[in-house]
Amino acid sequence: MALFVFGATARRLAMLLVLCMAPSAWADADVGLLAMFAKDGLWRNVQARCLVPGAPQHPDCVVVDRDKGFVLYKDAIGRSHFLVIPDHRVTGVEDRGVWEDGAANPWAFGWDVRRFVGRARARPLPDGILGLAINAKAARSQEQMHIHLDCISRDARDFVAGARARIGTTWTALRFMGKPVQAVFVPSPQGAMSINPFLLIKHRLGEAASAVPDRGVFVTYVADAADRGGFVIVDQPVDRAAGSNGHASDFLDRQCKLAQEDVQEDAPAALE
Repeated sequence: MALFVFGATARRLAMLLVLCMAPSAWADADVGLLAMFAKDGLWRNVQARCLVPGAPQHPDCVVVDRDKGFVLYKDAIGRSHFLVIPDHRVTGVEDRGVWEDGAANPWAFGWDVRRFVGRARARPLPDGILGLAINAKAARSQEQMHIHLDCISRDARDFVAGARARIGTTWTALRFMGKPVQAVFVPSPQGAMSINPFLLIKHRLGEAASAVPDRGVFVTYVADAADRGGFVIVDQPVDRAAGSNGHASDFLDRQCKLAQEDVQEDAPAALE
């Protein structure tokens, strides 16, 4: 007979299981298990699995680029779900360093390695169904910056398609799933991400960006109303009055349902 436990009982059992492990095994425990109570579980796993000099590389460390300062890490949940993580301590969007001019660009790194989503799905996927998202501090469980990389959801595709005529090269106020967002289109016919979405948002906020308020950010690749390829950047500030906690990974789909649908033959595909 199967036994199912939920809520606080499940969290207590998870904590007991990890506490019963030898300390040397904690770092290799599943992130999802650690995340129930340890906000540094992800960072501890990445350190132990990917960043120990001379140690065998763990299979979850898909790409480790110390020159660029990032790791592409396979998430425990979702066949094609990956995380872009700095190789040093950065808590998240509230860290002022990520908003500074000249900072390393995690979005460009994540877009450069997007091919691994298709590999996980055993087929090349068009750029138009891939996306990157970072959640606000108010909507995350881990205290190490991580940008989610996966397929976008049907809701995200419909949102971008429906707003195609309105999203231009200046910021536009829209709603996604009833929540207020701002979106902008950045032309890039070759599909290369030469911009840093963090900096675009900071520049939009202007003087207020001396302390950037908590927010989520989503990025995907589309063709605009003039059939130019480029990126749509979606800024989702935390707005509790409007019911938004900045959970930008709502734009993604861990089941990647769009990969199972027919895609247009002329859709730009991620290069292998």
